[in-house]
Amino acid sequence: MKSPLFRRILVAVALLAMLVAIVPGLRLYRYVMTHVSTDDAYVDGDVTLVAPRIPGTVAKLYVGENWNVSAGQLLLTLDPRDYQVRVDQAQATLERARQTIDEQFAELHAARAGLALAESQLRQARIDYNRAKALRDQQVVSREFYDQATTALRVALADRELAAHQVNQVLAELGGDTDNENRYNRPLVKQAAASLAASKLDLSYTELRAAFSGIITHKNVDVGDRVQAGQPLMAIVPVKGLYITANFKETELTDVRVGQHAEITADIYPGYVYSGHVDSIAMGTGAAFALLPPENATGNWVKVVQRVPVKVVLNRPAPPDKPLRMGLSVEVSVDISDTSGPLLTSTIERQYERRKGAAPYEEIQGQKLTMPPASSTPAMRNQQPLVH
Repeated sequence: MKSPLFRRILVAVALLAMLVAIVPGLRLYRYVMTHVSTDDAYVDGDVTLVAPRIPGTVAKLYVGENWNVSAGQLLLTLDPRDYQVRVDQAQATLERARQTIDEQFAELHAARAGLALAESQLRQARIDYNRAKALRDQQVVSREFYDQATTALRVALADRELAAHQVNQVLAELGGDTDNENRYNRPLVKQAAASLAASKLDLSYTELRAAFSGIITHKNVDVGDRVQAGQPLMAIVPVKGLYITANFKETELTDVRVGQHAEITADIYPGYVYSGHVDSIAMGTGAAFALLPPENATGNWVKVVQRVPVKVVLNRPAPPDKPLRMGLSVEVSVDISDTSGPLLTSTIERQYERRKGAAPYEEIQGQKLTMPPASSTPAMRNQQPLVH
């Protein structure tokens, strides 16, 4: 039989253990009551597909799979010869259009000179006619002389009308504007210039460049491949600007608000905690936007707790030794103690509204467009094609 002293010591130890467990127990209780967590969360981001705007044959390739690229870096080039020929043709057409305008101005000067000559001849013909008519009335000249003067007047009138018609015809070709300073501001020249601009634009499309800094992935193109407009050739995943998509149960979103603090732990880095905040809450459940949404009004119905995507943005970029990657599994815990935030808005949207100028992903997430030093990217140092 155990002694009373031993029982007292055992009771004291139990009471002491209970007292020691109260503090962490209260902390755990408070944490559970003020936080909601889910492990149905993954790293997400804005992936850009690189696709050509024009068809062509890949002539040079400057990047490989999983290469780091900078904003504006050359990725690949299509064979530009076909499009260079079109530019040369359009340039020749533009020069020919300008020559046509010069010829029309020359024709206008000639037509006006012809009109002036016809008017001079008409004045002389009228003088001769009036003289012949006066002499005919006095029976001084023969009727044949009078008839010749009459015919010459009619011919002069017809020549003047013809010369005036030629002037009007050239003016119509010039659009009625004879300003020599803007002589090439004509529809014919504008059409040719627009064709040249379109050809140069197509030629510029033979160079495909990175829209922002990131990592090349899903590269499925090689030198010599014939590609079509809109065909995905590779994708760029941003190194910075990644966010978390956490799929919370609908019963857990009662007190979740935009702006609430969130802690993220990634399975790939056990023990490390990323700091973030709730940026926005989706307007529908994942099932509502699925390819085949459920039809709950048909057949038997079984209630299933739905999940709503919640976008969580990191407060600061991930450290270099713990980078996040698209699709990584993470666990998200949101502090719901402060419920004063909005439900239907985005923190990025509110920052954009305050700035008023650039698009959100150009200004607020400007780190995606930041050009890294040239030394960090081998392809940017020498800009040599990976394969000729």
